[in-house]
Amino acid sequence: MRNKYQTGNAMIYVLIALALFGALTLTLSSQNEQADGQDLSDEQAEFYASELIEYVASTKNIIDQMIATGTDIDELDFINPASAGFDTPPHIHKLYHPQGGGLNYKFEFSQALQVNGNSGWYLGDHIDTEWTPSTLNDVVISAVDIPISICENINKKITGTSDIPELTTGSLYAYAISAAPVYFETSDCAECVGMPSLCVQDNGVETYGFYNIIAAR
Repeated sequence: MRNKYQTGNAMIYVLIALALFGALTLTLSSQNEQADGQDLSDEQAEFYASELIEYVASTKNIIDQMIATGTDIDELDFINPASAGFDTPPHIHKLYHPQGGGLNYKFEFSQALQVNGNSGWYLGDHIDTEWTPSTLNDVVISAVDIPISICENINKKITGTSDIPELTTGSLYAYAISAAPVYFETSDCAECVGMPSLCVQDNGVETYGFYNIIAAR
């Protein structure tokens, strides 16, 4: 009887420990996934900045590999897994398809990174950057509408300073979603000239985005 009693007590302690661990995990998860992305700690802001930079690096690496193995920039297909035709062959030039580039598709940010309904990743080949080699469109990926603390951390990692240049006109979101060709000129951001990646502030408003020229032409 005594052994059964002790076994029962041990089981209760295990259940209590599991319950406490679950509560702690839920609390930490809640702290990490903040509702508006504006109250991030310094450590969290640095972590998410690194996460964004790493995804850009992964995207560039895969596109570079695709181009090196025969895909022309004009042939890059940005169709995403949620779109009709994603599984219709051929797949070789599809960036996100397992039989193409195989890039992990991301659009929405985690909750901690979201600022508004526009927050997310935008990728396309409709932006002509003035300081790239030609007047042809470049492939640009942008993390749009991110918290200022993350923007500052990104620029500190890239340039050594947390200063954020402000666009003289328009917004990175408008550039990213445009159905027509966009001209990103020196007059739009003098501090961006020569920079393939940088976090910028939209003109006249406190919204921030991280552009990356990953295939320049």
